[in-house]
Amino acid sequence: MNFIRWRQLATVFSSSHSNLQQLHSIPHSVFILGRFPPPIDGQSMLTEQTARLLEDTWKVHRINTALQGETYVRTSSRWNLSLVSHYLNLINHTRRALALAPDAPVIWNSISPKPLGHFRDLFSIVSAFRPHQKVYAVVHWGNFDLLFRSPLTRFTARRLVRRLTGFVFNSDNLNENCAAWIPAEKRFIILNTIDSASRCTHAEVVQKQALRIQRKSLRLLFLSNMIPAKGYFDVLGAVQLLHAAGIPVFADFIGRWQSDKDCTVFKNYVTEYNLNNVVQAHGGLNNRAAIKQFYLDADVFLLPTYYPTEAQPVSILEAINAGTPVVTTRHASIPHMVREHAKEALFVPPRSPEAIAVALRTLLDTTTWLSYSKAAEMRFMTHFSPEAVRQQWEALLARP
Repeated sequence: MNFIRWRQLATVFSSSHSNLQQLHSIPHSVFILGRFPPPIDGQSMLTEQTARLLEDTWKVHRINTALQGETYVRTSSRWNLSLVSHYLNLINHTRRALALAPDAPVIWNSISPKPLGHFRDLFSIVSAFRPHQKVYAVVHWGNFDLLFRSPLTRFTARRLVRRLTGFVFNSDNLNENCAAWIPAEKRFIILNTIDSASRCTHAEVVQKQALRIQRKSLRLLFLSNMIPAKGYFDVLGAVQLLHAAGIPVFADFIGRWQSDKDCTVFKNYVTEYNLNNVVQAHGGLNNRAAIKQFYLDADVFLLPTYYPTEAQPVSILEAINAGTPVVTTRHASIPHMVREHAKEALFVPPRSPEAIAVALRTLLDTTTWLSYSKAAEMRFMTHFSPEAVRQQWEALLARP
C-alpha cells in the first residue's frame, strides 16, 4: 500500500510517547474548523465529535463556519448578498480566532468537493491560515476526487494540496480515489466513531437481544435525511411487501424531509396500502438520547443508499454499536464498514424493495438475527471505538 494507515500512525504514537505524556500535563491547543451542531447532520456531528474526543488532552478551539455572530447561516442555501457577507466576515473571524494560538494545528472539517464551494474555501478559509500553520483537511465526501478531475478546479486543487499539511480520509477507498493527486505522505486514514450520547453499553445490547428472541415480529429503522437516493422509499416498498404477506413488521422513519412533495407522496403511499398502523414517520430528531433508544428498539437498520456523494454513514456506526443488524448497499465506503461474510450486514442492490424484503425474511429467524446482532456489536468495538479513534488523532497531531 502507498498510503499511511492508522496502524502506522499508532507506531508514531508509541515512538512519541514522551511527547504525549507531556500533552496530558500541559494541554496543547488545536483548532477544529467547520460546522458544529445545531442543526444536527452527519458532518456537523463528526466535527463536534472530533472536538470532544480531543478535549481530554488538548485545548480545543472551535471555529464554527456556519455562524455569523450568534446567527446560524445555512451554508447550503443559494448564494445571495447575506451569504456573501457571511463569507467576507468569515475571513477576519477565522484570522482572529487563529491568532489565539498562532502555532496550533488546524483540523478543517468542512472542505468542499464542489467547484463553487472550493473557490469559496480558497477565499474565505484558506486565505485565513497562517503561512506555516499545520492544517489537516478532513474529507467527508465520496466524490472529492472530482476537484482534481474538473478543468475548473484541477489547478487550484493541486495548489491546495501543496498548501495543506495533510488530508484525512475515513476509509481506504476514499483515500485511494485521491492517490493520483495527493502524495502518500499527505494522506492519512482515521476511522469515524460516534458521540457519547449515542453510544450503547454492552449491557444495553444484551438486554435488547434478550427481548428480541422472545418475539416473532420485526421492528425496522430508517434514519437519514429523507432524500430519495438514500433509499427510504425502497424501504417503504419492502414493508408493504412483508405486510401484504402477513409478516408482522413495524417501521420507524427518522429524518428531515427535503420537500413537501416528497412527504406527501410518502404519506399517500402509506394510506393507499393501509400501512398507517405499521409505518411511522417522525421527521427530524435532534434528541440524541431518543435517537439512541430508536437504535436499541430496532431489530434491523436499513440504509439502501445510492446517494452520489455518500462516504461513510455515521448512522451505520450507530446501528452496529447498538447490536442492530444492517441491510444496506455496496455503495461508497459501506463495504469497508460492515461485511456480509462476517454476518454484520446483508447487502442488497439499490432500488430493490424485493431484495430488501428477502433480506428481512432472513432476519426473521431469531437464531440468525442473534448471530448478526453479536457480530455487528463486535465490529464496532474492534474498529470504531472512541478510544481507538482518539489515539489515531493524537498520533497525527503529534507528528513533527
